[in-house]
Amino acid sequence: MQPSITEFLKDSVYPRLDAVERGLLDHFHPTSRTSATGSYTLVCPRCGEKEGFYFPSSTHIHCPRKNECGDSTSLWDAMLDAGYKNSEIVTVLCEAVGVEPPKNGKPANGRAASPDQPAEISAGQAIMQVTQHLAKKHPALLKELQTDRGLTDAQMESIRLGVYTTPTEVLNLLEKRGISRDVAIEKGYVEVDQDDKSKLTTGLTNRVIGYWPHPDGDVRLWGRLPSGKGDKINKKYRFARKLKKDIPYLFGRRQKGIAIGVEGTFDAWAFQFAELWGMALGQASLNPAQAAFLVSKGVTEFAYMTDGDIAGYEGGLITIRNGESVGIVVGIIPLGEGMDDSDAMRKDGKADQLREMVEKRMNAGEYLARMCSFYLACSPPDIRSINRVYSTAECLTPISSKVWKDYAASLGLSIDPERAAATSFAGLINAGLSVSESASIVHRNTGYRISINHEAAKHG
Repeated sequence: MQPSITEFLKDSVYPRLDAVERGLLDHFHPTSRTSATGSYTLVCPRCGEKEGFYFPSSTHIHCPRKNECGDSTSLWDAMLDAGYKNSEIVTVLCEAVGVEPPKNGKPANGRAASPDQPAEISAGQAIMQVTQHLAKKHPALLKELQTDRGLTDAQMESIRLGVYTTPTEVLNLLEKRGISRDVAIEKGYVEVDQDDKSKLTTGLTNRVIGYWPHPDGDVRLWGRLPSGKGDKINKKYRFARKLKKDIPYLFGRRQKGIAIGVEGTFDAWAFQFAELWGMALGQASLNPAQAAFLVSKGVTEFAYMTDGDIAGYEGGLITIRNGESVGIVVGIIPLGEGMDDSDAMRKDGKADQLREMVEKRMNAGEYLARMCSFYLACSPPDIRSINRVYSTAECLTPISSKVWKDYAASLGLSIDPERAAATSFAGLINAGLSVSESASIVHRNTGYRISINHEAAKHG
């Protein structure tokens, strides 16, 4: 008889799992692991008080509040409470410890691993251990960032930042944990000179470190100067060269409500501290890989906060196209020109304003209609941008398409681009251009390709 899913997890997964280190219990705001007992303190899923505790390799979160709670919550139920679906929990748990999930209830290798067998540490686990160790060794860097950003002790514990000293020290500590130089370079945990592979480069030296999820299950690193704006050479933010942003940062830290995307990591944390499901994209728009990941995880609605400038408008347009084309209804949270970003609002205690802005997000259809009206009002009208808006509107989901048509009509915009292309083609012909010249111009300006085919008429 093959082991059940429960038995498989009990034998092959839980003995190897530190659910806090892997970010699976972030929703319950765990503190650092205590040296005395080796457990984490976190919010109890049952009573909501921060008196629960979890031991790595354990199957449950326990709460000692015997008068009012005293209950234990299984990791499975805790992950359900954090927003994971039954259908994905097994896969997520297996990925966290590097084992193949069972197929049709059967382990991939036909047998369960022995819980007595020492678990090999993954590269991702090792870099987290190393940078967390260095954070305890060099607390001044974290304190400097905490002061600069106005973060509370509880917020710092939630973010669980690490510290990166030098690539030499980081590599030495990784090798002590069984991670080779080649693997460390492959994962981008240390970087080498492009012309001399034997020479380590400065990379993330003297930065505060965060952990970006990666498709291979091992985190990649992003770093920030503890304070200051940096310069062209030493930029404030630095992403490891091997970092792929296919999975949005903090996606796994689920909150109830709509998924919200923003460019910066600390901006994403600002939403999290307001009890909203914020995540960082790492660039000024949702990219195709991120959109595909979101829809594969069941996300059907996504809000994006964009700056109130030209780059922000462009990011909103790209996000709409990439999200709506795969079936995600996109909302836009536009920041007015000169408005604070979400992290600055968090610092000023404006969490309620953040929540209100999310509630009043603008549907993609309305956003496109307003953009089109803006470009039309330019002197002269920005025809290229108008055509890009119309092209994006063709990718809209049925919900957003309905909003687009309603708002476009209310603003006096043409909502029939095919008719506009045909009208332009006829006008060019009447102006004396050839058919091929007219068709080429229409295609260049509108994206529509006009062709004329001759078929002999059939007479009855």
